[in-house]
Amino acid sequence: MSGFDQRSYYDMLKDSMSVALVKAVLNKELAESKETRLKATRNGGEVNARQETEELADFIEFLATDLYQYLPKDLTEVTYDMKLADESGRVGSIEMAEGFLNNLPATYIDAIVDAKLLTDEEDVKRMTTMVMEDYLAAATAPPQKWMETRPLECELCTRQVRLTYHHLIPRSTHARVLKKKIHPEYMINRVGSEPIKVHHVEENMELAKNWYTIELLEQRDDIQRWIAYISKRPGRTRVK
Repeated sequence: MSGFDQRSYYDMLKDSMSVALVKAVLNKELAESKETRLKATRNGGEVNARQETEELADFIEFLATDLYQYLPKDLTEVTYDMKLADESGRVGSIEMAEGFLNNLPATYIDAIVDAKLLTDEEDVKRMTTMVMEDYLAAATAPPQKWMETRPLECELCTRQVRLTYHHLIPRSTHARVLKKKIHPEYMINRVGSEPIKVHHVEENMELAKNWYTIELLEQRDDIQRWIAYISKRPGRTRVK
């Protein structure tokens, strides 16, 4: 039996796509000339920024809707209980989505390439692999009752979104961080509550060196764009 209704699975996919798309948009903007960006924002910077956020939200919704309708049934019914019962380690891992990732819908690929966010099908596949990793992690996360002592609100956007509780300095880097004396030992096990998609904004070692606190993450343009996007999502109550 599914742990969520279909709308919930769709919302998880859409949320998982948000950071990846925001990052792609920022990379596109950085590639454009300063002169082009000045022309694009000359008339009313705030209005344009708000309009861009709304357009990005619409584009994310379009892509998520297109992708979701092609997801195999096992990817829209996967649960935490299934993951626990699976001794092979396949359930909840990216291996579940390999066949799907090798046959992404042409409409989805074309929309991203035509928008000049990524250059070709392989780039789209790489981005979508990260999206699916985040989606599967969210879909197979422990039930809320197992996490009653953890914050319900994201520490970045202060909204009730599906969270993971993780090391701000990624665990895979701990030995190197201590050996190179990048951080003192007492900082190693600092944790935060954020959507799992935040883990993919940089490589783990870069996160460990330069983005190891909530405050530092909040300064990133891609995180700011994601916060602006998620704050406009319906049905999520912002904490006062």
